[in-house]
Amino acid sequence: MTTSPAIPTAQPRKPRTRTKNVSCWPAIIASALPSNLIELTPGLEHLACPDCNTWCPITTDKGSKQRKLVPHHTRPAGTPGAHRCRSSNRLVNIDLSVDAWQQKRADANKEAASRRPTTVLKKVKAPAAPAITQLDPAPATADSARKTYETHRARCAACTGRKHCQDGEHLAADYLRLLRREPERRRIRALYEEVQAAGERARARQLPTRRAKEWANVEKAVANADAARKKELIGARSPILGADVPTDHEDTKEQARALAQARTEKAIREASPIKRNAA
Repeated sequence: MTTSPAIPTAQPRKPRTRTKNVSCWPAIIASALPSNLIELTPGLEHLACPDCNTWCPITTDKGSKQRKLVPHHTRPAGTPGAHRCRSSNRLVNIDLSVDAWQQKRADANKEAASRRPTTVLKKVKAPAAPAITQLDPAPATADSARKTYETHRARCAACTGRKHCQDGEHLAADYLRLLRREPERRRIRALYEEVQAAGERARARQLPTRRAKEWANVEKAVANADAARKKELIGARSPILGADVPTDHEDTKEQARALAQARTEKAIREASPIKRNAA
């Protein structure tokens, strides 16, 4: 997507070119250009060159009275790679009045001001589950360390009697270290369970008070509902005095099956072409 060239803030007075050369390219139609790419203020007529996007003045020949772009370069003169633009001396057909151009620019400004950028809501990415190697293992205890040490002893041929391999020595040292810390760990565990039990007891003591407050908030509404339910409605009939509803259950499955078979046989006799005379 190409961006439109910036409109120059200060425009010099319209220059006069001495050459009478005219480019062979088709004339530029002013009404076909966007309003932001042409300037038709009297004395400051400019437009953005369709080829190089350079803002160029529009001059008028003395003799032919033709309007055309001044000779210009694709880049500022003197910079590497700058060369004469092919739209130099190209005719410009200004078929748009200044008032119409100003109205066109005002309409374009209103349309641009009415557009608002859409707020992009970034999708919340679900956190990726950590790999198994990234998970923190459960804290080791004396029992787990003992089981690991015994499993290693059973599988290792170098661990015999009081002799251990290097891994066996590490496992034995870990087991002894955790065994010495086991009383402290149990004490901390018991203290944690005691704190949890105290919290549960406190919540249990607060439960009746909380329920009483909740009941006080809905007691009035419940009383109104009970009173409305006990109130007798004028012209209403209780369910026991309503429409008659069959309460017997004589139509069992066997009877329903027999009735269905009788209806089927009756339909077959009626559809049979042989009509039997009644005895």
